[in-house]
Amino acid sequence: MNKAEIVTNEQLNFSVDYEPTKIIINNQDKLEKALTAFISKYENLVVSEATLPDDKKVKKELNGLKKQLNAKRIEIHKTFDQPYTDFKASIDGMISQIDEVVDPIDEGISKFEEQQKQQRLEDVKAEIAEMAPEYGVSIDEIEIDDSWLNKSLSKIKRTKAIADNMAYVRDQKQELANNVLAVTKYADSKDIEPAGWVEQLKQGQDLSYVMQAIDNAVAKCKEDAEKAKHQAEYQAEMDKLAQKQVGDVTVDTDTGEIVQEPVQDPIESEQSFTLMLTGTRDELWSVRNFLDEHHIKYEKLTN
Repeated sequence: MNKAEIVTNEQLNFSVDYEPTKIIINNQDKLEKALTAFISKYENLVVSEATLPDDKKVKKELNGLKKQLNAKRIEIHKTFDQPYTDFKASIDGMISQIDEVVDPIDEGISKFEEQQKQQRLEDVKAEIAEMAPEYGVSIDEIEIDDSWLNKSLSKIKRTKAIADNMAYVRDQKQELANNVLAVTKYADSKDIEPAGWVEQLKQGQDLSYVMQAIDNAVAKCKEDAEKAKHQAEYQAEMDKLAQKQVGDVTVDTDTGEIVQEPVQDPIESEQSFTLMLTGTRDELWSVRNFLDEHHIKYEKLTN
């Protein structure tokens, strides 16, 4: 661009001549008085079936007057707005010309700023990888803060912010490890599985809350066991009341079913075995009579 083509800011400054336009209704006082007199004839009008045709004419006449006034307002409004409409079109046209030049420039600036931001991101990642071993944390445990990518942030302040974050992560890890150990030992002392309680800690639950929850769980287990014991004892007593002894068996009084069969002594239970008896006729008859008297079953095998 040679010197003859240079455009100064002074040349681009401009002003606008604008004179507010007055809108005057000629003979407005007379118009308002005539209008008041005209509508006052109908302001107390009562519509009835007998006067309905005339009432409709009055309505039409009043609406016609309203339409006439509104039409004049619209006519003046259009005329009044035209200068501004022309002015706006001129300004919009010039703005459009500027945008045609600005948009490519803006796009180019955004492109390079994004490249610079990406480079700052890579620098931050490299710094995190270098510092992580010193603080005993892994790269994946450090979440990059957007403020670390601001171009206005100095390298010294950025390094301090990363270091503070790493120290915090390290302390949180150590606290969690201590809490996990404490909960594991406490759960073991209460003879309950610690895995679920440890998981609550890892999800961010407070140590004191988990300890109290363990105590509550233990107390609940004891309470449930005590209730089960009492329930079993109560049910046993109810079962006794619902049964009675009939001979050698126990019978349910509600259903009549045998609850318990009599237990037979093996010595008294019926058995069978074979004997060969030898004796006189009278002696054998004596044996037979003994068997009959004691209801002992027998079977004669030979004549």
